[in-house]
Amino acid sequence: MSAPASRRGFLRGLTTLPLIGGSVVLIGSPVRAAQPITPGMLATYSAWLHMEQRAIQCSVGINEGTFIPCVNPGAHFHFDHYNKERFGLEAQLRAPTVLAAVGCPLTSAEAEEAWATTFRPLVREGGR
Repeated sequence: MSAPASRRGFLRGLTTLPLIGGSVVLIGSPVRAAQPITPGMLATYSAWLHMEQRAIQCSVGINEGTFIPCVNPGAHFHFDHYNKERFGLEAQLRAPTVLAAVGCPLTSAEAEEAWATTFRPLVREGGR
């Protein structure tokens, strides 16, 4: 059987499988959420990242301090391909994808209003 036909048959077979938990998870890298980057979204993403870090620390017994070992792929992700001009912009562009992937609202009217002056200079035109 040829490779393209094999893939089609495999994918067709997936449609007949019963769903466990009522959903399907696609494996792969999300490209990017089609959402403009706003000050409120950056505030929401910053708060989400902070609380995510605290949740991980609490889960492993770190209740005080913020020491994070950085000899791992998570730290190297940011610096192996470091480009000063793209560093912050790429982090901003990940915000809607990460928030959407975890099911967190991307922003709120309160976040937009409260953070408009703080993050406005940092948001690139159109978020792109």
